[in-house]
Amino acid sequence: MHFVRRGERSVADDLYRHGNSRISAAIPNDDDFPYYFLIATGGGYVEGECYRQEVVLDDDTHAILTTQAPNYIYKCDQCFTTHQDCVLKVGENALCEYYFDETIPYKDALFHQNNEIVLEKHAKLILSEGLTAGYDEQGGLFTYHQMALKTRIYRQKRLLMNDFMLVDPRYDPMSEIGFFEGYTNFNSVTIIDEDINQKQVEYFRNILEDAQTSSRFGLSMIESEGMVLRVLGMSIDENRKVMETLIKAYRQAIGLAPLALRKGPHSLHI
Repeated sequence: MHFVRRGERSVADDLYRHGNSRISAAIPNDDDFPYYFLIATGGGYVEGECYRQEVVLDDDTHAILTTQAPNYIYKCDQCFTTHQDCVLKVGENALCEYYFDETIPYKDALFHQNNEIVLEKHAKLILSEGLTAGYDEQGGLFTYHQMALKTRIYRQKRLLMNDFMLVDPRYDPMSEIGFFEGYTNFNSVTIIDEDINQKQVEYFRNILEDAQTSSRFGLSMIESEGMVLRVLGMSIDENRKVMETLIKAYRQAIGLAPLALRKGPHSLHI
């Protein structure tokens, strides 16, 4: 996917897909930015499959991307790992919003996701993702094998953030401190913006205190120019109340209209 600036508007200049990947038609929104669903037509990822996404935003552009539904990883009976790579390149003064739905692994699933993101000067990023206790026909929790979710974010050539979540319930005590701590759903929101400082993080923390949710969460500033929200809860909906509160407040702070990611009962209204 390649987004360019034409006059006063951001537009999709080049869209290409192959195999089980699809790209929706452009979805209308109040700010008239290019907004697309990324779709896996098989309903989920099959053992050993490899997916790759490449997204480029030219200078002064804005694009909104989201997966159409949770990312189901089917069982890997032969122990072949399923892979997804995502490469984002965000030009100067551009904004990329990428809302990954939660990864829901089936019993015995193996999955590695690698996000490589490069931001030019004054570029901004909103990125969300999550991992659940998975799906098991017998109702078991954490019956999948290894899940590896890795994100590296650069400002030009300088590494801003290296986030690597690696869990393997065959060996890891998933209910203990440092893992899921008795909860079933984990979510994360990363916002990169050169104007973010500790004072602003405190401002957003105060807003999050009003979120009506049973989930536990924390908001932290990374080493520079960004913040990360972590959420643990017993349901996707409860976690999304927290995510929605932060994303909506940040988007409002930079002058954007509210956005509804229209995907059914679990839609985010940001």
